Amino acid sequence: MKSIFKLYFKLICLSCLLLLAGCDDVKQTGDKAAPQQQPTPIVRHQDRFGRYDSIGNLGGKPVSIPGGVVFTWVHYIGDPGDFDTSKQAQKYQRPPITYQLPISSFAFQYRLTDGAVMSYREQTEEDYLRDNRTLIPQGKPFPWGYTIVYNIVDPHQPLNFNKAFTDTQQAKKEVWHFDYFEQPQKIYGLTYFKANNGIDPSTNQPWQDNIAGPDILMSKNPQGDIKTYIQCDFTGEIQSCTHEFYIDSMPVVVDISYDRIYLEKWQQTEKNIAGILDSWVVTDKGALIKKQAGKM
Repeated sequence: MKSIFKLYFKLICLSCLLLLAGCDDVKQTGDKAAPQQQPTPIVRHQDRFGRYDSIGNLGGKPVSIPGGVVFTWVHYIGDPGDFDTSKQAQKYQRPPITYQLPISSFAFQYRLTDGAVMSYREQTEEDYLRDNRTLIPQGKPFPWGYTIVYNIVDPHQPLNFNKAFTDTQQAKKEVWHFDYFEQPQKIYGLTYFKANNGIDPSTNQPWQDNIAGPDILMSKNPQGDIKTYIQCDFTGEIQSCTHEFYIDSMPVVVDISYDRIYLEKWQQTEKNIAGILDSWVVTDKGALIKKQAGKM
């Protein structure tokens, strides 16, 4: 009886060992057939100071923006506002930053005189600080333009300022009770509009309200769409312009503010900034294509 019990016990142990071996074979076979997929590492470039580029998607294209160039920081689509203290903003968790994550906006400093980009810890930063320290207190033209780039992710958004101009005209008429009139002479190739036709109807003297009625200058494409929209002060010692334009190749809209003395450079400014943004475009995997503007 004992021998029969021992035989059964041996058979049971052998069965268990075979079962375990079979499970291990299945596991090894499964591992070979379906290896675990490792996420592709994100390639992020650095400058000579070790600063990482800001990456994302701008106008449908992957970009790598030199870290020394970005003025403050890059905003991504979905990011709360800088001063949003709501509970929802505090709980917000941004998705992993990749070359496909859409950028909302970012800013940099552009020099109107030669098309340079200000980059921290480079000669351009020294130039920028010196100009701030010496030119502004003396009321001399400041050659730097504060530049903001806004991504366009809505495919239905019109890539022109037609509605902006119409809304401006309507608002001025309803609130300030005056109209804008197109002037017979263009300025640097720009169609030129003046508030009240340049005359204050209450005094019949030159219009002097540079807050309510800035000069408006624009450029249209062959289809009649406004692609460049500029508003400029016209009184006071220091006059400034806010210059907005579209870059259809990306597409994005650029907003740059500068001293009115540089208005004559509006076309070159648009061309240069388009080239700067294009220099930051990379491949889908992040490989550089061109020499990046603002990086030594």
